[in-house]
Amino acid sequence: MRYGLMMAAAGVMVGSGLASEGGGDERVSIFGTEFVVVDDPGNRDTNEFEVPLGPEERIGGVDYVYLIAVTEVTVAQHLEFVEAYYPFYVIRTGSELGSAQFSGRAIRVAFGQIHILPGHHPDEPTVMSWEYAARYINWLHNGKIIEDWAFETGVYDTSTFVQDNDGNWLHQESHSPGARFWMPTADEWIKAAYWDPQKNNGAGGYWRYQNGSDIEPRPGLPSEGGERNAGVDNNDGFPLPVGSYPTVMSPWGVLDMAGGQSELFETIPDSGNRYRRGTGGSDFNYWHYDDIFSPDIIGYYVNTSAFVPNGLRLASTAYAPADLNEDGRVDFFDVAQFVRWFLDDDERADFREDQLLNRDDVRVFLGLSLNI
Repeated sequence: MRYGLMMAAAGVMVGSGLASEGGGDERVSIFGTEFVVVDDPGNRDTNEFEVPLGPEERIGGVDYVYLIAVTEVTVAQHLEFVEAYYPFYVIRTGSELGSAQFSGRAIRVAFGQIHILPGHHPDEPTVMSWEYAARYINWLHNGKIIEDWAFETGVYDTSTFVQDNDGNWLHQESHSPGARFWMPTADEWIKAAYWDPQKNNGAGGYWRYQNGSDIEPRPGLPSEGGERNAGVDNNDGFPLPVGSYPTVMSPWGVLDMAGGQSELFETIPDSGNRYRRGTGGSDFNYWHYDDIFSPDIIGYYVNTSAFVPNGLRLASTAYAPADLNEDGRVDFFDVAQFVRWFLDDDERADFREDQLLNRDDVRVFLGLSLNI
C-alpha cells in the first residue's frame, strides 16, 4: 500500500512514502544508511503472556509509520562525524584528546590526528554516549553542515545538557517536532525488533527474540552457523561488520538487533533522572547463552547513563522515499527531479505504480489523497 506524509519544503508540501502489506519490504537510503518502513500503525502493546520477565509490562505499541535503520551506525560513519565536530569539541572541552564518549573505542583522536585504530573495521558498529549521539543526529538533520549550531540544535537542544541548582539534569526528554532523524524510543525499537503483523494467523504478536523466533539466536561466527556475535566464551575477532548475519532478521527485515553493540533508546526509564536512558539488545562482549535474563529477550533493557558509550541505530520520519537525490531532505531539487522524470515519460515518475503517468502520480508524490 501507499501512504503519504506531509513535509514543508521550498514552499511546497512534499513527501510520499512506500510501505508494504507485510512490512519491512520497502527500503530507502538516506545519507548512505538503509532504512526499512515499519508500518502497521496502532499495533497493540504486549500482553501478559509475551514478556516473561515482566508479565505486567505493556510495551511495543506505536501509532504511526516510521523508518528504522537496517543496521547500526558504523565506525566509518562515526569517523566522518568525529572529523567534522573535532574543532568544536576542542573549543568546548579544552582537550585535544578524544574521549570514548565522543569518538568511541575504535577511533583515536589526539592532537589533530584522527584515525581508526588497528584491529577495527570501518564497517563494525561504533559506540558513543547519548549526548554525542544527539549531536551526531543534529548534524544529520541539518544536512551535515559544518557549523557549530548544526551540531547543537535541530533535534536535541544540547543547551539542556546541564544541571539545575539542585543538581538535577535537564536533558531534553524527546526529539523536537519535525526531526528528520532521532534515537528510537523504547516502543519503536521493541516494535521493530519483536512485533510481527503476520503472527497468530495474521492477528499479530510479539516474538521473544529479535530473529522472529521464541528461541534465542545462537552465538558464533556466520560460517559456523552462528546467529549473533554475542554469547561466545572467546570474543576474539568481534565485533563483526554490520550485516554479517544477513539471514537473521526481525520480522521487519532489521539486522543485528542481537549482538554488535547494545543500542541507545531515546526513552527515559525513570522520569526523575533525565540523564539516564535505556538501551536494548546484547553487545559482542556478552557471553551467556540460553539465559532467561538475556539482554535479547523482549522486555529486557538497561537503564544507562547519558555519558556511557553505546551503539546507535537511527529512526527517521517516513518522508524519505520522496528524497530523490538522497541528501537527507525533501526540497526544490527533489521536486525538479520528479518534474523532469514526469516530462520525459520516465517510469520512475510512476509513483502510483500503475504503468501510467498522469495526475495521480503527482498527487501521490505530493502526499495527497487519490480520492478513489
